[in-house]
Amino acid sequence: MTTSITSPADAINLALTRFGYKGRRVGNLFDGSDAASTALDIYGQTRDAMQRDNDYGFCERNVSLTLLKQAPVAGYFPPNPWSGTTNPPPPWFYEYAYPDDCLKIRSIKPVPLFVQNYDPRPIVFTVENDKYYTPPRRVILCDVADAMAVYTGRVTDPTTWDVSFAEAFCDALGRRLAPTLANLDAAKFQAAIEGIQTKNAAETEG
Repeated sequence: MTTSITSPADAINLALTRFGYKGRRVGNLFDGSDAASTALDIYGQTRDAMQRDNDYGFCERNVSLTLLKQAPVAGYFPPNPWSGTTNPPPPWFYEYAYPDDCLKIRSIKPVPLFVQNYDPRPIVFTVENDKYYTPPRRVILCDVADAMAVYTGRVTDPTTWDVSFAEAFCDALGRRLAPTLANLDAAKFQAAIEGIQTKNAAETEG
């Protein structure tokens, strides 16, 4: 019977199976086993990198941003000189908070009004660290009032993952676990994965 991935342990065990690991199965990330301890160091980073780099639909978020600073309407003239504590760095007009669960900003757009925008155009923005906060704070700079961000958000619950992501994630996790747990280098692991995929394809065709 096929086992669905419903927890980090399921994902780790599938990754271990991919390279023929003979040790004890993982009960959870914190069970203290060799496999769990090794996976604990790389699980979150591997998941975040996979979600960030591939723009999966289930990770997409559309969120109104929180305004932190803005430039004065009349510009920086006495008695309103530029101040890093209250204004965004020139030449930007607006500074917004970077969402806590954001892995990558895909685009910035204005909050829609009553009429659908049938001619969307890319909006220039940048992400920086505002050193006028203690500690420095990651922010989004753009020239759009009432901005929304379309971004890749961190999704930690395996029950909400797309199947294609779960497969790719387990393969990536296995490649990182294999050198430590099975003394298997990345090239040998990749060859093993390709062999499994070829076998599965042949069985499907048969």
